[in-house]
Amino acid sequence: MSELNREQLRASRADTGVSLVIAGAGTGKTRTLVEKATGVIRDLKMDPEGLLMLTFSRKAAGELRERVAAGAGVRARAIGVGTFHSFCLDLLRRHEAAFLEQRGASRFPAVIAAEEREAVMRGLIQRELPRFLGLPAGIVYGLASGKGPLDPWKRDRLAKTGLAAQLSLLERQFEEIKRERNLIDYDDMMECALSLLAVDARVRAEELARHRFVFVDEFQDVAEDNIRLLKLLLPDSGGNLFAVGDDWQSIYGFRGADVGYIVRMREHFPGVEVHRLDVNYRSRREIVSLTNRFIRRNRFRTAKRLRSHRGKGGVVLFHVARDFEREAEIIQGILAGLREGLTVAVLYRNNWQGRYIRERLGADEPGRVSFMTMHASKGLEFDCVIVAGICDGVIPDPDSGIEEERRLLYVACTRARDELHIIAHLNEREEVGRFGRELGIQGENN
Repeated sequence: MSELNREQLRASRADTGVSLVIAGAGTGKTRTLVEKATGVIRDLKMDPEGLLMLTFSRKAAGELRERVAAGAGVRARAIGVGTFHSFCLDLLRRHEAAFLEQRGASRFPAVIAAEEREAVMRGLIQRELPRFLGLPAGIVYGLASGKGPLDPWKRDRLAKTGLAAQLSLLERQFEEIKRERNLIDYDDMMECALSLLAVDARVRAEELARHRFVFVDEFQDVAEDNIRLLKLLLPDSGGNLFAVGDDWQSIYGFRGADVGYIVRMREHFPGVEVHRLDVNYRSRREIVSLTNRFIRRNRFRTAKRLRSHRGKGGVVLFHVARDFEREAEIIQGILAGLREGLTVAVLYRNNWQGRYIRERLGADEPGRVSFMTMHASKGLEFDCVIVAGICDGVIPDPDSGIEEERRLLYVACTRARDELHIIAHLNEREEVGRFGRELGIQGENN
């Protein structure tokens, strides 16, 4: 991809206001965001220090900073780029006096890392394990740390067994430990920043003056607190916000992400101008056609139809396995038939599948094949992708919403540039599972 296409040009033109770019897989969303920021600096003569770019990982933030700096010819550190959490921590440090006064503390708190948080929580659980009805500590920690909404059945079960009350007590105990040790975790960073902006008019006024234009990458992953923060960083009327994302790739509901914010953007930001990028520069037409048909089964989504810029010439092959051992044999056969020099990934729903596959394949394949979960593959691309373990109970996972599970499989399949292999498992009725049928796989290799 050399020149910007018509949709990218329209979305990235240097103007003000609130814009949302709904960008399909492989459509160049990051390039469009970078071009928008470059234009704002170059054509609107905006000081790079007035730009704030927010995303969800430190790696993505670093890449954004360097690409904008290269495109606009400015110093990378002049642009405010970071994760939502790192931005909130920086905000609290910039307004330390107001924060400490609100917190009722005499010194700035230390940050408790995610690993330390888990260790403290597990220690509390282990200390009084019998009150959690014999559940393993890992299960209890997972319930206590879950951010996504529980389905009604699970919520009811937790209440009836008394576990809901015990989990609430566990949370209060952890909060007390943080107070005693003067610690804050990632959730606290966000909540404290939100509180300071909402309560202290001077702090909010300074932040509004500091950040003239706000950019958000991976907007499909925002949660309620992210939206609250964005609204506080924009004036009550007007303001400049440029967000890019793809609701079809929203796969972090278990972390609290809510796909509704991108699908119903106009409800939260009235007057938003919506653009769509629908030219896929990554995958061949056969792969784009299959994934288009599959994701259209989701009811709660934006309407778009991706087109392949690269045209025909892709390979999509379905394979059927009776068990995981046979699946490993199929994967080994596929890998053996690939020509040298291709980038290859084997993707699966859960880590235990990856361990099983790698054990069966032996040590010959770590050097030239990437093994990873579907979640970990987000944002990557490979010449050839092998999607393993398509069966009910694995994907779709019964503990996750069906539409999010469908989006997860969509993400996995759209990592492929030229060749896509999908392995489905037969059940006791000699049939493939739900997603296998939706993809068009029959009860035999086809």
